[in-house]
Amino acid sequence: MKATTTAALAAMVLVGSMTGAGPAAAAPTDASAGPIAAAAPPATAAAVSAALSKVGASYASGATGPDAFDCSGLTMWALARAGIAAPHSSYAQYAMGRAVARSDIQRGDLVFFDSFGAGASHVGLATSATTAVSATNHGVMTHPIFDDPYWGGHYVGARRLR
Repeated sequence: MKATTTAALAAMVLVGSMTGAGPAAAAPTDASAGPIAAAAPPATAAAVSAALSKVGASYASGATGPDAFDCSGLTMWALARAGIAAPHSSYAQYAMGRAVARSDIQRGDLVFFDSFGAGASHVGLATSATTAVSATNHGVMTHPIFDDPYWGGHYVGARRLR
């Protein structure tokens, strides 16, 4: 009897929604989890949000937050908020994940610059394909990755952690 009632109700909803006379179609559901949700954003999206929440914080060499940061301290702190462990070294962070082409940078990728010495001496988190957040000598700030003579001239590479 229950199966017949359920089938009849489903048929009424289907016919009603096709004619515009019945109730609106219900959201699809998964019996074990309720309504089907859109895919969760990658963990690095949480890291970007965490880093952006620190814009304006002070710079201090060796600092890991929460009130002052150096570059790798900021990325380490922000990634930890997203459940990702990272070392407190831009050079070591440059060995994480996989290389990303300059033309394929996405929000959440680590971006590296040679602004404090040779190689990946500075790190930030991409906030878009063309901008990043990082702890600079002027504090935590957003800045261009390429479209700036300074940052563009010091770009080294990018790494994706997801």
